[in-house]
Amino acid sequence: MIELDGDEERISSQGRYAERDIVQFVPFRDYIDRRGNHILSMARLAKEVLAEIPDQFLSYMRTRGIKPGPLPPPYTPCPPSAVHPLLCRRVSRI
Repeated sequence: MIELDGDEERISSQGRYAERDIVQFVPFRDYIDRRGNHILSMARLAKEVLAEIPDQFLSYMRTRGIKPGPLPPPYTPCPPSAVHPLLCRRVSRI
């Protein structure tokens, strides 16, 4: 597990090094709440496991020159006269 988690050193295969560290191992026992609060335990574990994703995503986008597009149009509330509320919402593609 330590070899696959590239926090210290990028893993390589056949002379090619990984662009990013996409493996994150955390010791589960460190996140078990001793008072039996399993929800708190899972929240702490999830926070640690997912912590590297924002940086990984930004790194991927930057290396490929992908920039964010414009924001979608804001939500438009329905007027009281609308036949069905779903008919007056703007739908935008991501």
